[in-house]
Amino acid sequence: MFTTIVVGVDGLEGGRDALVLGQRIGDLAGGELVAVHVHPYEPFPLCGLRTDIEALAHEKAQTLLEGQLAEAGVAARAVAIAEASPRRGLHRIADELEADLIVIGSPHRGPLGRVVAGDTARAVIQGATRPVLVARPTRWTPLAGRAVGVGYDGSPESRAALAWAGRFALATASSVHVLCAAEPPQGFAPSISYGINWVALAPERRGYAETLVAEAVAELGNGATGEAVVGVARDELVRLSERMDLLVLGSRGYGPVRRTLLGGSSDRIVHAAACPVIVVPRGVHDGPADEHSATAELTAG
Repeated sequence: MFTTIVVGVDGLEGGRDALVLGQRIGDLAGGELVAVHVHPYEPFPLCGLRTDIEALAHEKAQTLLEGQLAEAGVAARAVAIAEASPRRGLHRIADELEADLIVIGSPHRGPLGRVVAGDTARAVIQGATRPVLVARPTRWTPLAGRAVGVGYDGSPESRAALAWAGRFALATASSVHVLCAAEPPQGFAPSISYGINWVALAPERRGYAETLVAEAVAELGNGATGEAVVGVARDELVRLSERMDLLVLGSRGYGPVRRTLLGGSSDRIVHAAACPVIVVPRGVHDGPADEHSATAELTAG
């Protein structure tokens, strides 16, 4: 499934988590592992500094990167680059290498080892043209049970996530579990909600969610399962993450196609999830087909 997997390494524990997960992904789905460390770029060095300051900074970054690889026990191509920010550096190298996936760590830890993405992780996800996977602590075995959860609501963004999850499952002999949440109405002004019996509409909303789940499971085939629940989608997906080895999300439904826009709900899920989370940019697919035909390929296989 993969040819190139780019892993961001920052010299901290989160970067080593990302290396271990990236290696596991490569073992399961193929692909060359490229470990990238982005060091600061200063276009206007101060007077009096050595003229080879950039070369020294690069050498130091390369040494750090190789040390991190050795500490994590991971074999990968080591690439140190200078850029104004880690986000720009990882995006640039991923685009240059036409990477299939970017793996990053979560530099902070939440309750019970949950993923808590920091500003750098959030920045890398935002605007990415490649799927971005946020790792979790290495004391859990990455993808041990190979259970992949995916949030689905019938939107093009969720269809892209569904298609990606299906392809990953086929490549790694994983199982896919689809979740669709029938959300109660929120934030309605009295002028809009006046006279509407939302309780009476609840069964209809749940029935629609069940229909979406049935269609998604049928498209995936290969033992896929699913569930329709009544509740706030972000909260239900966080709960689902406690049972999954990987959670797949689509990005927000507006902005440039093929770029990730991390909305408030996705941001909260990435922060609170109990398993690694992958965010798929809008319009990502394998080849010239759109998300609908890419998903159809799963059933043909």
